[in-house]
Amino acid sequence: MRVWLSGSVLAVSLMFSGMGFCQEDNVVTQSRQGVVTQVDSIGSLLVISDGIEELRLVVGPDVKIQRGTDTIMLDDLESNDSVDVEYYKASDGTLNAVLITDNNIIASF
Repeated sequence: MRVWLSGSVLAVSLMFSGMGFCQEDNVVTQSRQGVVTQVDSIGSLLVISDGIEELRLVVGPDVKIQRGTDTIMLDDLESNDSVDVEYYKASDGTLNAVLITDNNIIASF
């Protein structure tokens, strides 16, 4: 019972701190909201700014990118789109996207 309770407290505290777990690799993920400043679909790179810092994210082929209920491609994102990104920091220091949500729903019509 204590182990379950400890795990529950950890999970709840991670949710409230903007962190979670990436189930594929069992790594801790973080989330950030920002504005797209650069999209490089050939190099699989997305750069966003949250007003304080700029994040350079690697976007692998299996990363899900959503706009409303639609699944879109990396090159569908445009500069100034507001996005929510879930990502993790790899051991080599790169930031790898896990899920990208484009908040620019009007553009999907």
